[in-house]
Amino acid sequence: MDLPLVSACFLVFALVLYMILDGFDLGVGILLLFQPAAASRDHMIDSITPTWDGNETWIIMAGVTLLAAFPIAYSILLPAFYLPVILMLLALGFRGVTFEFRVQSKLHRRGWGVAFAVGSLVAALMQGLVLGGLMQGVKVENQHFAGNVLDIVRPLPIISGIALLFGYAVLGGGWLKLKSNLSLQAFANRSIRVSAPFFAILFGMATIYAVRIQPSIREKWASHGIALACLVGLFAIISAMLTTLPRKTRPAVPFLLGLLLFIVGMSVVAMNAFPYIVPFSVTLWEAASSSTSQTIVLVGAAFVTPIVLAYSAFAYWIFRGKTPEQGWEA
Repeated sequence: MDLPLVSACFLVFALVLYMILDGFDLGVGILLLFQPAAASRDHMIDSITPTWDGNETWIIMAGVTLLAAFPIAYSILLPAFYLPVILMLLALGFRGVTFEFRVQSKLHRRGWGVAFAVGSLVAALMQGLVLGGLMQGVKVENQHFAGNVLDIVRPLPIISGIALLFGYAVLGGGWLKLKSNLSLQAFANRSIRVSAPFFAILFGMATIYAVRIQPSIREKWASHGIALACLVGLFAIISAMLTTLPRKTRPAVPFLLGLLLFIVGMSVVAMNAFPYIVPFSVTLWEAASSSTSQTIVLVGAAFVTPIVLAYSAFAYWIFRGKTPEQGWEA
């Protein structure tokens, strides 16, 4: 068995689950900035309250897998992305604090809601910067990071960061479409109708720019059409999403299309990067730890992953259906 490849697949699996699960509550947080009605803002927060904090388990699992299975990659990528990673973690912690204070506060609930939204926005932007930085490539010499921490402040990471903001807003709009009352349905539709085209345009721009500046990606696009097919599929999903909004389709359809959108998008990113774990300098096998460490990681994942999946499935099943209105005071 090719243990590094299996470990890498689990790493991608954990990252995709994080992005699609934590993505919708980050999206709801971002959309709070554009909701003027206090009762609707409360309803938006209520829709993510039962499940939002458990979604971040997957990013922890991804980090542990990277550290244990690919320690060389960890030692390179962490210094390369110190700035966005630290800001992302601070923003995620800040979101947790503001969430709790918002629930307890009546006089300053609007302010704590804005703070929660800003934390969501910063966390999403930093994640996009990291993705763009990976596609830009990481400078490595003698298996050490040889670039500058400000390398992420370049066009591709910035475009990717903004694209991910709109992508999460699409997921957030889909979640509200699934969970909210009638008064929020129009807001959810508008959110998707505005965010989806911007995401498509920015994702396309980031892809074209990555092909232009990175020879390894350019060679892959020239040699086979899988990545191109995924990109076409991504635009088809967005078209289907915008087409179904005006119609009386099932409320779950926009959200499921949003999840599929992220799965396809992350597939494009993964195919662009493979076989590198540090794009485009260190391969999976060059960065892999010993077979013993790989085995321990995979055995641990085999035990923990079903438990986390079962817990998540149970939570989503218990709180299925529309979120009831609590009648918060404005």
